[in-house]
Amino acid sequence: MTYQALYRQWRPQTFAELVGQEHVARTLQNALQQGRLAHAYLFCGPRGTGKTSAAKILAKAVNCEQNPTREPCNQCPACVGVQAGRVMDVLEIDAASNRGIDEIRELREKTRYAPVEVRCKVYIIDEVHMLTAEAFNALLKTLEEPPPQVLFILATTEPHKLPATIISRCQRLDFHLLSLDEIVTRLRKVVSTVGRECSEQALLLVAEEAAGGLRDALSLLEQVLSYTSTAVTEEDVLTVLGAVSRDVFHDLTDAVVNQNLSRALLLLQDVASAGKEFHHFTQQAIVYYRNLMVSLACEKDGATLGIAEEWASRLYDQAQRLGLGEIGRILSILHELLAEVRWSARPRLLWELAVFRMFGYDGTCQVAPPQPQATLSATARQTVGQPEKPVKLPMGTNEPVLVKEVSPDFDADQNIAQLWPRLLEQVKKESVKTHALLLSGELGSFNGKVLEIHFSSQFHCDMMEDEHKKAISKVFQRLAGVQPQIRCFLQGQATPQDSVEKDPHELIHSAVEIFRGQIIDESDKQ
Repeated sequence: MTYQALYRQWRPQTFAELVGQEHVARTLQNALQQGRLAHAYLFCGPRGTGKTSAAKILAKAVNCEQNPTREPCNQCPACVGVQAGRVMDVLEIDAASNRGIDEIRELREKTRYAPVEVRCKVYIIDEVHMLTAEAFNALLKTLEEPPPQVLFILATTEPHKLPATIISRCQRLDFHLLSLDEIVTRLRKVVSTVGRECSEQALLLVAEEAAGGLRDALSLLEQVLSYTSTAVTEEDVLTVLGAVSRDVFHDLTDAVVNQNLSRALLLLQDVASAGKEFHHFTQQAIVYYRNLMVSLACEKDGATLGIAEEWASRLYDQAQRLGLGEIGRILSILHELLAEVRWSARPRLLWELAVFRMFGYDGTCQVAPPQPQATLSATARQTVGQPEKPVKLPMGTNEPVLVKEVSPDFDADQNIAQLWPRLLEQVKKESVKTHALLLSGELGSFNGKVLEIHFSSQFHCDMMEDEHKKAISKVFQRLAGVQPQIRCFLQGQATPQDSVEKDPHELIHSAVEIFRGQIIDESDKQ
C-alpha cells in the first residue's frame, strides 16, 4: 500500500510547520543556535499536539550537516535517514510496550557506545509515564550523568505520573491544545492541497470535534473525505460523526426556557429515530451548555474561549434568558448523566429523566399541578375589584387560564401554590443566585405572615442568607401585597405552627431581626 494517512502526510518537517506551538519551536531553535541544548527534554501535553513530531525535528536538527542551524535542511543524508526511520542511532521507544527494567537496562548499555551514522544519539521515549518504578530507577542514573553524545527526549500526556526525580533532570516544555482558528486554517490548507471542497461550517465542526488535537482533526477530515466524493457539507460531517446539529440543542434550550416539556421529549424522539448515539449526544450537550456559560460570562472573549463567531450572538441571547445559575444547574445534571448513559441499556430513558430534572420535576422545587379552567376562573371571580387577565401557568400546562391578579387581601391557602411559579420567575429577574437556591428547595406552608421553604440539606438552609430572604420577600410583596417573614427548614424537620404568636422568645428575636434592633435587657422579657 502506497497511500499514507493525512496525519502522516502532513506531519511537520520543520519547527516552522509546528502548528500552535510557537513557544516550543522558539525555545528549541534558540538552544540550537546558541549551543545551549539540554541533555534531556520532557515534552508534555495532550495527544495530537505535536510532541513526537517536535522530537523528530529536534533529532534531525542536532544531526543535520548544516549544524548549528535553527531548522533541519531535510536534504542531507542525516535528515533524510532520521525522517525515514533508517538511522540506528535515533531510536523511538514506545514505553507502553517496553516499560520494564530489562528494556531500560539495555538502553542504558547502548548509550555507552559512540554513534555510528550520525553526530548524536537521540532516544525518544514516548508515553514515558508508562514505565515501571524499577524502570524509572534504572533510567535515573543515565539522565543524571548522560554521555555527551546522547540526547533524551521524553514525551508524555500525563506528566503528573512521572517521579519528581525524573522531571527535575529534564528541561520541560508544555504543548498546548490548538485553537479552533488554528485547526480550521490547517484543515483548509489540507483540503485545498488535495483538491477537494469543504464548507467552512463543516471544517468548523471537524475542528470542534477534535477538541484541540490536530492529529484527531486530520483523521476525522480524512474519514469525511472518504464518505463523499463531492463537496463536503455540514450534514456529511454530522453523519460521519454520528452527531446532531447545534440547532437541536438550541431548540431544546428554548423548550426549557418556555417550559414546553412535550417539545423537549419530541426532540429526544427525533434523536433516537435518527439512530444517534446518546453518549455522544450528551457530550455535545455539555459542550453546548458550556458555550452558553462562556458566552454569557465572557461575551467579548467568547471567540478566544472557543465560541464559533456565527453562533456567538444566538448563544448570548439564549444564555441571557436562562441565567448563569440555571445554566450551571443544567450542566451539573448533564455531567451526572454522562457518567451513567454510556453503560446504560436504556440511555434514552436516562435522558428523559434528565429532561424532567431540567424542568424542575425532581423534587427540588414544588410545581403546582395544572387545574381545570372552570375551577380557577371561579376562584378568580370570588375576589372582586380586580380584572381577570391571562397568566403563564406552571410547567407542563399549555391551556391559557384566566385568573385574577393577586391582590393584597389574597387567600393564602388557596393561592400560594398558584403564586409560587410566578414568584420563582420574578425572583430570577431580581437575583439569579437566589433563584438557584429556591430551585434547590420546595414550598412549605404560609400562614399569612411566615413563608416556609424546605430544603433537603443544611447547606442550602445556611446559604439562604438575609439578602436572599429580602429578595424573596420583596417579590412576594409586589405580587401579593404582603411582606412575609422567610423561614428555612430541613425537610422532615418539625415546624411549630404560629410560633410567632405563641413563643415570646421567638417574638422578641423576630422583632429584632425585622427592625435590626438590639436586645438591651432580657431579664423582664416574660
